[in-house]
Order: sequence, then C-alpha cells, then structure tokens
Amino acid sequence: MRSITSSTLKVLLLVAVSLVATGMSSLQAATPPAASLRGRVVDARTGEPVAKVRVIVSGTELSTTTDDNGEFVFDNLPAGQVDLYITTVTFGLVKKTIKIAEANNPVFEIALNESAAALTESVTVSIGPYERTESSAPSEQTLNKRELQELSSVLVSDPLRAAQALPGVAANDDYRSEFAVRGAGFDRVGLYVDGVLTDNFVHTIAGGYPDTGSLSVINADSVGSVALLSSAFPARFGYRSGSILDVTTRDGNRVKPTGRFTAALSGLGGVVDGPFAGGRGAYLFAARKSYLGYLVRRFNDQFDYTNNPPVLSFADGQGKLLYDLTKQDQVGFSLILGDFTFDRNRDRNLLGFNQVFRGNTRNLLVNGSWTRTPSPRSFLQTRVFGLRSTFKNVNRNDNTLQDGNRNQFGVRFDASYQFSANRLEAGLYVRRLSVNSTNSFFDFFNGLPQESTSFDRSGVEQGYYVQNTWNNELRGLALTGGFRVEHSGVTSETVLSPRGSFAWTIAKTWKVRLGAGRYYQFPDFEQMFGRLGNPELKSERSTHFDAGVERLLGNRTRIVAEVFDREDRGLFFSLNEPRLFHGFVTFNEFPFENSLRGHARGFELTVQRRSANKLGGWISYAYTRTELTDDRDGLVFPSDADQRHTVNVYANYRFNDTWNLSSELRYGSGQPIPGFFGQDSQGYFLTEERNRTRVPFYNRVDVRLSKAFLFKKWKMTLTGEVLNVLNRHNLRYAGFDFFSFNGRVFGQLDRVLPIVPSAGVVIEF
Repeated sequence: MRSITSSTLKVLLLVAVSLVATGMSSLQAATPPAASLRGRVVDARTGEPVAKVRVIVSGTELSTTTDDNGEFVFDNLPAGQVDLYITTVTFGLVKKTIKIAEANNPVFEIALNESAAALTESVTVSIGPYERTESSAPSEQTLNKRELQELSSVLVSDPLRAAQALPGVAANDDYRSEFAVRGAGFDRVGLYVDGVLTDNFVHTIAGGYPDTGSLSVINADSVGSVALLSSAFPARFGYRSGSILDVTTRDGNRVKPTGRFTAALSGLGGVVDGPFAGGRGAYLFAARKSYLGYLVRRFNDQFDYTNNPPVLSFADGQGKLLYDLTKQDQVGFSLILGDFTFDRNRDRNLLGFNQVFRGNTRNLLVNGSWTRTPSPRSFLQTRVFGLRSTFKNVNRNDNTLQDGNRNQFGVRFDASYQFSANRLEAGLYVRRLSVNSTNSFFDFFNGLPQESTSFDRSGVEQGYYVQNTWNNELRGLALTGGFRVEHSGVTSETVLSPRGSFAWTIAKTWKVRLGAGRYYQFPDFEQMFGRLGNPELKSERSTHFDAGVERLLGNRTRIVAEVFDREDRGLFFSLNEPRLFHGFVTFNEFPFENSLRGHARGFELTVQRRSANKLGGWISYAYTRTELTDDRDGLVFPSDADQRHTVNVYANYRFNDTWNLSSELRYGSGQPIPGFFGQDSQGYFLTEERNRTRVPFYNRVDVRLSKAFLFKKWKMTLTGEVLNVLNRHNLRYAGFDFFSFNGRVFGQLDRVLPIVPSAGVVIEF
C-alpha cells in the first residue's frame, strides 16, 4: 500500500474545504432571510385600536396578543407570504394574508369585525362610536353588533329582545318580544325590515291573546344594525304614530366564505356567507330550529303538572343575495320565512272555550331591490316586496277560533341628491293590503257557537315624501324640513304630515337637537271589519315634540338628556271589558271608535360608553306619564302601556382575548292591568275606573359569561347565561278566569321567568 505524499494530502484537504464551503453557501441560499412583521388591529367600524387580540401565524406555533395601542410584532419570520388569523372574544375570526419583505416593511393595519358581522378588509367608518343611521332624527338609539349579540340572549337569539334594553323601552313580559316606547304600545311602533314596514312579523299567535308568547322571526346573527327612533322621526318613515324600529339585515361577506354555527339548550342555528366569483357580490343563508317544545313536552309528561308551561316550537330561515351589475348598479334579493306552533299541552278541561288550545302562524317576506349610484352625490333605490302571514287557532274542542291570512304587496322608491350644502331626499311607499279572516266566539258556559264574523277586504295605501337637509359644517348647524302625504283607499283619507328638525354641534363636545312632526296611522282591517269593527273609522294622529342635549366626554363616553311630548288625537278604542257601572256589573261591547285623545310626556337620561376595549354599556332612566280621555263617556285613564319609571342598564367587559362578561338590568314600575280592576286583601274586583290597578314592579338581572377557544383556523366560544339571576318574582297580566255577579274577579297574575340557566356554543371558521 502506497503512502500518501504530503502534496497529495494538501490537495485533498483543499477539495474538502471547498466542498464544505459550497454546501454551507447552498444551505444559506436555501434559507430565506429573517424579516420583521409589525401590525395594528383596529375596529373595522370605528377605527379604534383593539387591545388583547390574539394574532396567530398559520403553519407555525407563533402567536401573540396586541397591546393597549392595538399593536403587535413578530421578529425572525421568513420573508414572503404569511397567513395570519386574528380574533378575540366578542369579535369575529379574520384571516389576513400579508407579504413581507426582508426589510423596510410598513406597519400593517388589520380591520377586525365584531362578532357575526360581515367581514371587511379595511376600516369602513371612522366617525366615532355614536354613528346615526338617520342624521336628521332628533331621537335615536342604536345597537352595534357586539351589543346586539350580547343582548339577544343565548336562549332565543332574538334581536327584538335586544332592543328591549334600549333607553326608554318598557318590556315587562318575559314571554313576549313586543315592547312599548314612551307609553305607546307595539301596535304603534313601525317595525321596518330592510326598508319594508312589516305587520305582525313575529312568531306569535294571531288575535293578541295575552297569555301566549312571541319572538322575532329574524336570527340575530343575520342582523346588521338596529335603530330605535323614539319620536319625531324623519319623513321617509310613515304609517305609524308612535315610533320606529329600523332593522337592517347584514350582507354576505365579500372577503371569503365563512360559517357560524350555534347550539343552545333551546335549539340550533347557523349562518353561511361568502363572495361570488370575482368579488362582484355576496350571498348569505341563515336558519334556526328550536327543540324547546320537545323539551317542555317531555318535562310536562315527566312531572304531570296541572298547569303546564305551553309548548312553543319555531323554525325560520333567511337568504340574501347581492350582485354588482356595474360599478353604479347593484341588484339584491332576500327572503325570510318562519313557522310557529303553540300548544297548551295541558288538560283541555282547564281552559275556557275562547282560549287557544293549539295555534299555528307562518310568515313570509320577499324583498327585491335595485340600487343605483350615478355619482358620489346621488343615490337611487327601488324595492319590490311582498309579505304573507297565515294563521289558525283552535280551542279545547278543536273548534276554530281564528283562521285567515294577511297579505301585503308593494313598491318603495327612495332618492337623494347632494348639492352644495343641501341633501334633497324624496320617495314613495305604495302597498296593497288584504286580509281574509274568520273569527268565532263561543258561549262561556257550554261552548256552543255564539257569534262568527268573517271578512275579506283589501285596499291600497300610498305615501309620498320630500325633505331637505341643510348643513353648515363650519358652524356645526343642520336644519331639516319636509313633509309626507299619505292616502288610504279604505278610509278615503288624504293626510299631510309636516316634519322638521334642528341640530347644533357646539365645540364638538356639545350637541343640541330639536324635532317636531305630525304622524298618522290608518286603522287595521280587524278594527274596521272584525267582530267589533267600525267601517267608519278614520286615521289616528299624533304630534311629536322632542328636545335633547348630548355631552361628549372624551372619545367614547356621552351623556344624553331628552324631553318629549306626544299629543294624541282620535286613537282607536273599543270599550269591551267587564266593569262596575252605577253599582251593577256590566259587560257591554262597543265597536272601535276614534274616541281617545291625550298625551305622553316625560324625559330620558342616559350615560353611555361604547368602546371595543374593556368596559362598554349604558345606564338610562326614563320618566313617562300618559293620560287619555274617552270622548264617548268621559273616562280618563293612563294608557295600557303607561310605565312611569323605567331603568335599563347594560354592561360589557372584555377581560382578555378569551374571557368576556356582560350583564343587563331592567326595572319597570309596573304597567296598568288593562280594564276596570281594583285590588284588596281578598284579590281583585271590578270598579268604575279604568287602568287604576297596576302589575307589581318588574326587576330582572341577566348575566352572561363567554369563554373563547382560539385555534389556528377556527374559533369556538362557550357561553353560560343565567336569566333573572336574582330569581325575582315578576308577574304579568294574562287574563282572569271569570267574574261573579257581585263584582269579584277570579284568577291571578301569572309569573314570568324564574331563574333560568342556559348555555350555548358557537363555532366560527
């Protein structure tokens, strides 16, 4: 074996060193250089920095949370494309794809949307937390998406119940979604859904039976915004004399397909949405199905109670499509449908012959739209819509109490044009109403048919409006004036409603608002042609006066004080209640008349903080006093919805990226028991005065705790909720059993919800 010479050894060493150097150079070239990523998370609606947000780098174990300025940083990331998942409790899950360079990367801004809101990639609104859907309305309260989700309740996810917590709203019946505003009942509140005025568009039993219940047909997850216009609302709203609740459903996501599925003790629900190809539109589909009725039925069968809770079952669904034909033209279509079943599930012999044993109601809303924006200063929108409600109620003998349907078809057109310092608005709302109804009334003692009324009527209502708003931004002044003309082909009336408002912003921290207007409401067909109908009825009218002062404290807190006066004339009233008259018990039934006149006066105080971080919510107190006079016989009494003292409190606190606590308190001094009732130690009795005895004060506290589990590409949120956590013994009037010849009343008030724990889970991806 030859020995290796020194020269050969040197050559081999040089080759080895060269190979090692070449390999190390190749490895360095294959490894991307490290880069730094800095970002800032802001609220997509207001631009406020959001703290305690979890930011996850997809495909790695890297994650961090934002600081108090909404900022985060990642060092030593490989240059190139990076996928981030961003979320925190009560906010949605966002995926953001970012391309980072080796150096000189900007601070990336990421828009985070509130829970169940449509995704956006940029900040869409940056005018502060107290945006107004109607700039010319002197009195407006809104719910943002976070508040809407927290207040809708895990148990039913009802946006109308969320509105019950707004300042000045009175709602003392836990089983019903309807509410009163400033002494006016829900029949005088215009519920608009995507610009369409709906009639009785809730899951409930037709006929207004007080011992049943109701909830919204719309899933809170598919609602974009809720605004309450308590009084002096602008001219584009009509056909109602009390107030307006404006509900807008949200659009589908144009960023990416998303899903949100919920499961609670009462039922299942889900929403899926996403963009069309090319980003020219979006779709959204939502559905809910309750199994609460099944649970209640099993509960009743298990314990064999005599006075069983009724079985309430519902299912509803919604679809919404938007498509951009051009940059200026967009078409849309939406459909909302619902089915509701009511079952006493108790011994039939315990019911009266005119009480509902079983009932079913179905609702359908179809809405098509075309929106055109020829320029940034002009806007045109046309809607064609149709609503249909069918209902049937039967009594203990399976005899029909009420059977029929209600239909509405119409068109709505709205236009606005901005020129100089003016914004001119005009539009129309024309609808054809039809009702086909049969009502039966049975003898109290033997259940034999006593009276039956049927009618099939239709008619057209027309509404046209014009208003102009003048703004002087330099002086902070805004002045709105306009009018609305409405015509009813049924009552053969044409009415004119002038309306106006004034707003003055002083030093950006003080705001003064004034408003006044005339409002009309045409009678319902049941009031004209039903069992106690009067074909000679005319519209009722109200005149609103509202004045408010708002003080901003910093960027997130405000104090609002309002005083109001509503003068009512020609309100619909039918005196058909048992009463004591000249010492004798009488039960006369009179047809509806425009016989009530009176007023509602009071004030509201609200302290509110709205922020994406830490504490948010409000404390409000409202004082309302109503007085009505019946011109037919001189009776003077407060309205059925009169509630002198109302306290609504809501608080929400996000501790970190996974824990959130919210609570709601509602107090009401008690509304009248409608009718001629007095009370003593032995119970209730008939009197000669109406609405002088009240339900005891209402007091309820709800608590809700949420825990989010954040994964790399999806999120799960568990929520525990306790309704009426203090187990207050709240009562409601649901009708009395019967009356004796000496005026004594048999029956009692019904208790509403006791302490009710509930839980739910939400999965988002």
